[in-house]
Amino acid sequence: MTDKPSEKVELTVVLEPQDSTSKYILVALILVLSGLLFAIIASGGAESLLSSNDDSAIGNCGDGIDNDNGGKTDGEDPDCYSNDGYDASRTEANRDNDL
Repeated sequence: MTDKPSEKVELTVVLEPQDSTSKYILVALILVLSGLLFAIIASGGAESLLSSNDDSAIGNCGDGIDNDNGGKTDGEDPDCYSNDGYDASRTEANRDNDL
């Protein structure tokens, strides 16, 4: 056997990310989702956002406005008429019948 001194080489690899864009995107996404969650909670929860019982979005026949964007205002809109005639308590819900 030979008497050679043993040579050891130590190699250290350090990986440092050069681009921190992904961190900024993650933080921005978390902030946006947190804001959306806060808005949903502040408005009464998901049920209030998804409910279709909101008559204010449909429009009232007594306000003089074409709420269903069908081209006719309350007195001319067929949605505002029942069998007994004009009814201001009805709602404009069908824009297709305003022709």
